Amino acid sequence: MWLLDRLRKAPPAPAEADRLMLRQLESLGANLTRPRHVLHFLYFADETHARSAAQAIDRAGYEVTVSPPDDEAGPMWSVRAEATRVVDATTVDAFRSWFERVAAEHTGEYDGWEAAAQP
Repeated sequence: MWLLDRLRKAPPAPAEADRLMLRQLESLGANLTRPRHVLHFLYFADETHARSAAQAIDRAGYEVTVSPPDDEAGPMWSVRAEATRVVDATTVDAFRSWFERVAAEHTGEYDGWEAAAQP
C-alpha cells in the first residue's frame, strides 16, 4: 500500500524542486557562493514565439540555443539558455520568476534549470 501512496504523490512544487536541487548540489560538494554553469529550459508552440523569447533572454546576457521540435521535446520548440552565475536560494527564486515571466510573455513554458556541481 505504501508504494501506491508514493506513486500517487504529486511532484514537488517548482520552489520546492529548486530547494531540492540546491541541497543536491551541496551534497555533491558545491560551494553555492561560487559562480557555475547554469542551464535553463523553455518550450514554445512555434518558432516565432521561441525566437522572440530567445532575443529577450540573449539581451539579459545568456547564450541561447533555439531548437525545432524533435523526439525529446515533442511538438514544442525548445530554448536553452546558459550562463555562468551564482546559484543559491535568492538567485534561484529570481531566475525562476524572470524565466517564468519571459515564457508567459511569449506564450511558452519554463521547464526549470540545472547547474554544474563544480564551477
